[in-house]
Amino acid sequence: MFLVSALLLTLGGCPPTQQQAGTGASPAQTVVLAAGHELGTANPHDYGSNMALLDLLYEPLVRYGPDGTIQPALATSWTMSPDGRTFTFHLRPQVTFHDGTPCDAVAIKWNFDRWVAVQAHHWLPSSTRILTVDAPDATTVVLTLRAPYYPILQELALIRPVRFLSPRAVHEHGAFHQPIGTGPWKIASLVAQRAVLVRHEAYWGDKPQLQQVIIEVILDAQTRIAALQSGAVQVIGGEYLGSIPPESFTTLHSDPRLTVLTGSSVMSLHLMVRATKPPFDDVRVRQALNHAIDRAGIVQAIFGGRAEVATGVMASAIPYVTRTGTALYTYDADHAKQLLAEAGWQPGPHGVRVKDGQTLQIELGVDKSRLPETASIAEAIQAQARQVGIDLTLRLHDYSGWLQAYQRGDYHALMGFTWGPPYDPHTFVHGSFHSATAPTNVPAYTDATLDSLIDAVLASTEVQARQTLYDRLWHYMDTHAVVVPLLSPQRVYAHRQTVTGLRLGGTEYDLAYALQQVALRSPTPAVR
Repeated sequence: MFLVSALLLTLGGCPPTQQQAGTGASPAQTVVLAAGHELGTANPHDYGSNMALLDLLYEPLVRYGPDGTIQPALATSWTMSPDGRTFTFHLRPQVTFHDGTPCDAVAIKWNFDRWVAVQAHHWLPSSTRILTVDAPDATTVVLTLRAPYYPILQELALIRPVRFLSPRAVHEHGAFHQPIGTGPWKIASLVAQRAVLVRHEAYWGDKPQLQQVIIEVILDAQTRIAALQSGAVQVIGGEYLGSIPPESFTTLHSDPRLTVLTGSSVMSLHLMVRATKPPFDDVRVRQALNHAIDRAGIVQAIFGGRAEVATGVMASAIPYVTRTGTALYTYDADHAKQLLAEAGWQPGPHGVRVKDGQTLQIELGVDKSRLPETASIAEAIQAQARQVGIDLTLRLHDYSGWLQAYQRGDYHALMGFTWGPPYDPHTFVHGSFHSATAPTNVPAYTDATLDSLIDAVLASTEVQARQTLYDRLWHYMDTHAVVVPLLSPQRVYAHRQTVTGLRLGGTEYDLAYALQQVALRSPTPAVR
């Protein structure tokens, strides 16, 4: 309650005034969003900043559209050579960065040179697959690949590290200095807990109807909801902005001042288990954990049915994910016990199985900041695993702690997330399960066969052949229990009734698209 009171006192319980905003925009032209993550420095070439914020400031060559198609952005058109190795992009003319610097081919090439072949970005396949970047004239950029790579356009639609920063936004030695992009919004002020963005009046495309967007960092999910209900903020939700806990859905739906906006599942939760470490070096133990989890029960109890039960590592809405189910993900506690017994793990004291004097105790790392419900999901898994004799100890991290554990391989099991489009399925599969990502990441599972399957699908040039290769990849991952899939939650946003035109983009972080048509209207007078 103190947190709620403090927030409302700080924001005044209403949209910011001209003086609070500090930019001269009237309250009627301003929307306040609540973010559940720190904003960072807004550097598009590292991984420390809020992705929803970055999307407002920076643009890609091409954009991943709401229907999943690749659409023009800074590039108006592009061609591919017959061998699939050379892509020529024709740039939008007369585009400038927020500081007036021309966004020409030289600036585009400068940005590519900051991340292509840099080890910190090797998780992104295009970082190592782009051979050269050339700027033959001011409006043409040519990428030459080492080999055909079908998802190159999707990866060029990502946010980090592929979006474009003004060359004047860095110090002489190249270090990032200030956030200057080409997007429809530019920074008026930025601190760790608050960003004020104003409309970029020289923007090349259709300008937003709003004049100002404010992002307030409110780490606690219930405090975000209280701020929305009070009118201190007007929009909450979204995985990359600040998720809504499922237990609050009923409250939000029943509030006549609010509108709840939902979309199909595109992100999935799963458990990554280190197959190189006991006990998960035995496939039967990995399979047993799959059978020990009642996914449908978790979806109902925690999400009220507003999630998709996993039948694999990816949500069914993702391209090339064609499976409708597999017995591996069926809840069957008796079969889980049988598999553990076959692997040598016998019933022991206090209900925990033992083998060669060792108890079946496993630490499960959880990023508690990613989604509000992750801790509840982990607790449910902990209770279900205990029923078959597995003792899970939960270790709650913030995101930085979780990422450090993952990158160092300092875990037996971690709750992980797929990344949603346009990352999925290709970028996530490569970044999480291909040996080439080491030492930047330490994959939970990788082997030579899996590497070859991933390489083959990424190099495919024909859609039907690619689908066949993906089917083989999914089958291999199922057979070897590479991960323990859990569920895919719906996309959920909530906003004040005074906000009109908010829409869901093709990705979870496509905030520029979501706000493009947003306007504010006066609230409907209360009926007396």
